[in-house]
Amino acid sequence: MDLKNALAFAWLLFMMSACAKLPIDPALPQIQVHNQADSVTFAVIGDFGNDGQNEADVAAMVKSWNPEFVVTTGDNNYPTGSISTIYNNIGKHYCDFIYNPDAPADLQCKGKAFTDKQNRFFPVPGNHDNYSLPALQPYLDYFTLPGDERNYDFSWGPAHFFTLNTGKFGQLACCDSPEAKWTTDALAQSTKPFKFMIFHHPPFSTGSHGNNTKMQWPFSAMGVDVVMSGHDHIYSRINDKQNPYPVYVITGNSGNPNLYGCGSSVLDTNRFDVVCDDKNWGAVKVKVSATKAVFEYYTVAQQAFPTDVFIITK
Repeated sequence: MDLKNALAFAWLLFMMSACAKLPIDPALPQIQVHNQADSVTFAVIGDFGNDGQNEADVAAMVKSWNPEFVVTTGDNNYPTGSISTIYNNIGKHYCDFIYNPDAPADLQCKGKAFTDKQNRFFPVPGNHDNYSLPALQPYLDYFTLPGDERNYDFSWGPAHFFTLNTGKFGQLACCDSPEAKWTTDALAQSTKPFKFMIFHHPPFSTGSHGNNTKMQWPFSAMGVDVVMSGHDHIYSRINDKQNPYPVYVITGNSGNPNLYGCGSSVLDTNRFDVVCDDKNWGAVKVKVSATKAVFEYYTVAQQAFPTDVFIITK
């Protein structure tokens, strides 16, 4: 090795040693994810934050899948999004996935995500999270999330996720609202093969709450593959015959003991195909590669095989 290369090598060793000793500042936003893995497995839960046996059973099932991370479709903390209930409703069941270094010290999760300094839990606010006073403050204090923590995006492997806070009533207008403009621009800039929207109030539903017309954005033209929501305490997959994508998936049966009826509201069968379950508590497992996204809905009652499956290919 000549002198020039020897000096360069010595400098590299010095820098590596110095960097290894640098402490991780917990105040820094360590959680923005741009993992470049070829594939990813994640779980989807919603309307889950009601500490009890139903939530515990769903959480145990989700953990058995060993997903890289969990996304939620809202209502993380019943009944009013209070700081006094937030640990029992969320952390008690999912702390291994949560890295929240800016939470109050007694509410910081100390599980696997803390050890890895890598957040693996990505919620959206539901109406019950927004009921807190001040609105959403316990949620914002508890989680450490990208952006403004209300509306944010992150990527993991071949998937790009875009989340929205639809507030108490799902009144986000398209397409001149700041949220809609941000979403449109972010989707247009994404280079990931799969693009997923996540928010609480479903654009279409046969559940008790029915359609939320304000959230019927032009997702197909925006390039969205799947819209994931909650609010109605059911599982449902809705396919619009006029536009094959996005597929609309409701996961609102991950813990709340009050399940809703699938036929409470009506969708035009000439336009929509609907799969719906209002008898079970469950969650969705998703496996995404560069060319395929496989969505599998599992129930606590039947965990050996999925109750519903759909596949998107690129």
